[in-house]
Amino acid sequence: MSEPRATATALRRPLTTTGYGEVVTTTPAGHSRNGSSLFADPLAWLMVEAVERAADDCDTDLSAVGDQVGMIAISDACTLETMRAIAKATPRGRLSPLKFAGANPGSVAGLPCIRNGFRGPTLTLSMPPAPALPSALAMAEGWIARGSARYVLIGSHRRDGDVHGARCYVLQSSPTPEPYTEPDLSRLAAPVHIPAAADL
Repeated sequence: MSEPRATATALRRPLTTTGYGEVVTTTPAGHSRNGSSLFADPLAWLMVEAVERAADDCDTDLSAVGDQVGMIAISDACTLETMRAIAKATPRGRLSPLKFAGANPGSVAGLPCIRNGFRGPTLTLSMPPAPALPSALAMAEGWIARGSARYVLIGSHRRDGDVHGARCYVLQSSPTPEPYTEPDLSRLAAPVHIPAAADL
Protein backbone atom coordinates (compact mmCIF):
# COMPACT_ATOMS: atom_id res chain seq x y z
CA MET A 1 0.00 0.00 0.00
CA SER A 2 2.74 2.49 0.91
CA GLU A 3 4.75 1.97 -2.30
CA PRO A 4 2.08 3.23 -4.77
CA ARG A 5 1.35 6.16 -2.47
CA ALA A 6 5.03 7.08 -2.35
CA THR A 7 5.29 6.82 -6.12
CA ALA A 8 2.26 9.07 -6.60
CA THR A 9 3.74 11.63 -4.21
CA ALA A 10 7.06 11.55 -6.05
CA LEU A 11 5.30 12.28 -9.34
CA ARG A 12 3.52 15.34 -7.98
CA ARG A 13 5.13 18.46 -9.30
CA PRO A 14 3.82 21.93 -8.42
CA LEU A 15 2.45 23.54 -11.56
CA THR A 16 1.61 27.09 -12.48
CA THR A 17 -0.40 28.56 -15.35
CA THR A 18 1.59 30.65 -17.83
CA GLY A 19 -0.95 31.34 -20.57
CA TYR A 20 -4.70 31.31 -21.22
CA GLY A 21 -6.87 31.44 -24.33
CA GLU A 22 -10.61 31.33 -24.91
CA VAL A 23 -13.00 31.29 -27.85
CA VAL A 24 -16.78 31.61 -27.43
CA THR A 25 -19.15 31.23 -30.37
CA THR A 26 -22.58 30.10 -31.50
CA THR A 27 -21.17 28.92 -34.85
CA PRO A 28 -18.24 26.50 -34.40
CA ALA A 29 -18.24 25.71 -38.13
CA GLY A 30 -17.35 29.33 -38.79
CA HIS A 31 -13.96 28.72 -37.15
CA SER A 32 -13.07 25.74 -39.37
CA ARG A 33 -10.09 25.94 -41.71
CA ASN A 34 -10.75 22.81 -43.75
CA GLY A 35 -9.23 22.54 -47.20
CA SER A 36 -9.15 20.09 -50.09
CA SER A 37 -6.53 17.91 -48.39
CA LEU A 38 -7.45 18.46 -44.75
CA PHE A 39 -10.64 17.92 -42.82
CA ALA A 40 -11.26 18.13 -39.10
CA ASP A 41 -14.38 18.45 -36.99
CA PRO A 42 -15.41 22.06 -36.21
CA LEU A 43 -14.82 21.47 -32.50
CA ALA A 44 -11.20 20.46 -33.19
CA TRP A 45 -10.69 23.73 -35.09
CA LEU A 46 -12.28 25.64 -32.23
CA MET A 47 -9.74 24.04 -29.89
CA VAL A 48 -6.93 25.02 -32.29
CA GLU A 49 -7.96 28.64 -31.93
CA ALA A 50 -8.11 28.48 -28.11
CA VAL A 51 -4.68 26.81 -28.03
CA GLU A 52 -3.20 29.46 -30.32
CA ARG A 53 -4.52 32.21 -28.06
CA ALA A 54 -3.11 30.48 -24.96
CA ALA A 55 0.27 30.03 -26.67
CA ASP A 56 0.30 33.71 -27.66
CA ASP A 57 -0.39 34.61 -24.01
CA CYS A 58 2.57 32.51 -22.81
CA ASP A 59 6.00 34.09 -22.20
CA THR A 60 7.71 31.13 -23.89
CA ASP A 61 7.60 30.55 -27.65
CA LEU A 62 6.03 27.08 -27.44
CA SER A 63 6.53 26.35 -31.13
CA ALA A 64 10.28 26.65 -30.56
CA VAL A 65 10.17 23.91 -27.89
CA GLY A 66 7.54 21.74 -29.59
CA ASP A 67 9.13 18.44 -28.49
CA GLN A 68 8.50 19.47 -24.88
CA VAL A 69 4.84 20.48 -25.22
CA GLY A 70 1.99 18.07 -24.43
CA MET A 71 -1.75 18.51 -24.80
CA ILE A 72 -4.83 17.26 -22.93
CA ALA A 73 -8.24 18.02 -24.44
CA ILE A 74 -11.54 17.60 -22.60
CA SER A 75 -14.97 17.48 -24.25
CA ASP A 76 -18.05 15.33 -23.86
CA ALA A 77 -19.01 16.16 -27.47
CA CYS A 78 -15.62 15.76 -29.20
CA THR A 79 -16.25 15.04 -32.89
CA LEU A 80 -19.91 14.07 -32.58
CA GLU A 81 -20.97 16.44 -35.37
CA THR A 82 -18.72 14.73 -37.90
CA MET A 83 -19.67 11.25 -36.65
CA ARG A 84 -23.33 12.09 -37.23
CA ALA A 85 -22.57 13.46 -40.70
CA ILE A 86 -20.77 10.21 -41.59
CA ALA A 87 -23.70 8.13 -40.30
CA LYS A 88 -26.14 10.14 -42.44
CA ALA A 89 -23.93 9.82 -45.54
CA THR A 90 -23.30 6.07 -45.19
CA PRO A 91 -26.53 4.94 -46.92
CA ARG A 92 -25.60 7.03 -49.97
CA GLY A 93 -22.33 5.09 -50.28
CA ARG A 94 -20.05 8.08 -50.91
CA LEU A 95 -17.82 9.12 -48.04
CA SER A 96 -14.65 11.16 -47.94
CA PRO A 97 -11.78 9.26 -46.27
CA LEU A 98 -10.70 12.58 -44.78
CA LYS A 99 -13.91 12.70 -42.77
CA PHE A 100 -13.10 9.38 -41.10
CA ALA A 101 -9.81 10.84 -39.84
CA GLY A 102 -11.56 14.08 -38.90
CA ALA A 103 -14.13 12.15 -36.86
CA ASN A 104 -11.51 10.67 -34.53
CA PRO A 105 -12.14 12.12 -31.03
CA GLY A 106 -8.37 12.26 -30.56
CA SER A 107 -8.21 15.00 -33.18
CA VAL A 108 -9.50 17.49 -30.59
CA ALA A 109 -6.06 17.20 -28.96
CA GLY A 110 -4.11 16.13 -32.04
CA LEU A 111 -5.05 18.90 -34.46
CA PRO A 112 -3.87 21.76 -32.19
CA CYS A 113 -0.55 19.93 -31.79
CA ILE A 114 -0.15 19.36 -35.53
CA ARG A 115 -0.95 22.99 -36.34
CA ASN A 116 1.46 24.36 -33.71
CA GLY A 117 4.30 21.84 -33.98
CA PHE A 118 3.79 20.34 -30.52
CA ARG A 119 5.22 16.82 -30.37
CA GLY A 120 4.82 15.87 -26.70
CA PRO A 121 2.25 13.43 -25.29
CA THR A 122 -1.45 13.92 -26.03
CA LEU A 123 -4.68 12.74 -24.48
CA THR A 124 -8.39 13.35 -25.13
CA LEU A 125 -10.84 12.87 -22.27
CA SER A 126 -14.32 12.47 -23.78
CA MET A 127 -16.27 13.60 -20.75
CA PRO A 128 -17.56 16.85 -19.23
CA PRO A 129 -14.80 19.20 -18.07
CA ALA A 130 -15.67 19.41 -14.35
CA PRO A 131 -15.19 15.71 -13.47
CA ALA A 132 -12.25 15.42 -15.88
CA LEU A 133 -10.12 18.22 -14.42
CA PRO A 134 -8.59 16.24 -11.50
CA SER A 135 -7.47 13.47 -13.88
CA ALA A 136 -6.16 15.97 -16.42
CA LEU A 137 -4.17 17.81 -13.78
CA ALA A 138 -2.74 14.57 -12.38
CA MET A 139 -1.71 13.50 -15.88
CA ALA A 140 -0.06 16.88 -16.53
CA GLU A 141 1.83 16.62 -13.24
CA GLY A 142 3.02 13.13 -14.14
CA TRP A 143 4.19 14.07 -17.63
CA ILE A 144 6.17 17.02 -16.31
CA ALA A 145 7.61 15.09 -13.34
CA ARG A 146 8.78 12.25 -15.61
CA GLY A 147 10.24 14.64 -18.15
CA SER A 148 7.79 13.68 -20.90
CA ALA A 149 6.91 17.38 -21.28
CA ARG A 150 8.00 20.74 -19.88
CA TYR A 151 4.72 22.42 -20.82
CA VAL A 152 1.24 20.90 -20.88
CA LEU A 153 -1.79 22.55 -22.41
CA ILE A 154 -5.14 21.59 -20.92
CA GLY A 155 -8.00 22.57 -23.18
CA SER A 156 -11.71 22.12 -22.63
CA HIS A 157 -14.88 22.46 -24.65
CA ARG A 158 -18.23 23.18 -23.08
CA ARG A 159 -21.61 23.83 -24.64
CA ASP A 160 -24.41 25.72 -22.93
CA GLY A 161 -27.46 25.94 -25.14
CA ASP A 162 -26.29 27.25 -28.52
CA VAL A 163 -23.07 28.69 -27.10
CA HIS A 164 -19.78 26.79 -27.42
CA GLY A 165 -16.68 27.67 -25.45
CA ALA A 166 -13.15 26.37 -26.03
CA ARG A 167 -10.65 27.31 -23.35
CA CYS A 168 -7.02 26.43 -22.77
CA TYR A 169 -4.39 26.89 -20.07
CA VAL A 170 -0.64 26.43 -20.49
CA LEU A 171 0.94 24.75 -17.46
CA GLN A 172 4.57 24.38 -16.45
CA SER A 173 6.54 23.59 -13.31
CA SER A 174 6.23 26.19 -10.62
CA PRO A 175 9.53 27.96 -9.88
CA THR A 176 8.63 27.74 -6.18
CA PRO A 177 8.13 24.07 -5.24
CA GLU A 178 6.82 24.65 -1.72
CA PRO A 179 4.18 24.85 -0.48
CA TYR A 180 2.27 22.77 -3.02
CA THR A 181 -0.86 24.46 -4.35
CA GLU A 182 -2.81 23.21 -7.33
CA PRO A 183 -3.45 25.73 -10.10
CA ASP A 184 -7.05 26.89 -10.31
CA LEU A 185 -8.40 25.42 -13.55
CA SER A 186 -12.08 25.85 -12.66
CA ARG A 187 -12.52 28.32 -15.50
CA LEU A 188 -12.18 25.39 -17.91
CA ALA A 189 -15.44 23.96 -16.57
CA ALA A 190 -17.37 27.21 -16.01
CA PRO A 191 -20.58 27.90 -17.97
CA VAL A 192 -20.08 29.71 -21.26
CA HIS A 193 -21.99 32.74 -22.44
CA ILE A 194 -21.53 35.30 -25.15
CA PRO A 195 -19.92 38.43 -23.75
CA ALA A 196 -21.42 41.79 -24.64
CA ALA A 197 -20.07 43.20 -27.92
CA ALA A 198 -18.24 39.94 -28.65
CA ASP A 199 -16.59 39.53 -32.00
CA LEU A 200 -17.74 36.08 -33.00
